[in-house]
Amino acid sequence: MEKRYGYRQPVAFQVRVTATANPGVTVSGETLDISESGIGVCLPLLLTPGSLVQLEIADSVMYGFVAHSHEWAPMSEPSFVRNKSWSGESESRGADALFLRRFFRTGIEVVEVLIGTSGISQLLKAKFEERMPSLQLTCSGAPL
Repeated sequence: MEKRYGYRQPVAFQVRVTATANPGVTVSGETLDISESGIGVCLPLLLTPGSLVQLEIADSVMYGFVAHSHEWAPMSEPSFVRNKSWSGESESRGADALFLRRFFRTGIEVVEVLIGTSGISQLLKAKFEERMPSLQLTCSGAPL
């Protein structure tokens, strides 16, 4: 039985997620998809549902609540975002070390978005406008 409320559009952006209640808890991961209700991310840390989080993609910042987080097996082949040069993996550990780590598929209900001016942020803006047309997007303090 299908539990999804809307279509999930695959996207791949490098993301940094911070738990606002504990700013010391910050992890890097990658986005998986955007739907009408939020954004799916792959993270190396289990986040508690209901937690308020801040997401950073390029020079854009989003705020939202963790809807769910569960262990998730990474793909058999790394995506371009999991490449060691993008993810910061050291040469000595190698890309294979990524497959030994645990990953968590985390769904985040996005409630506020501040879009930056970079090219990546403009791609993100287009995806939000397409998948979440009712979401208020802000740029430089002015609504878009």
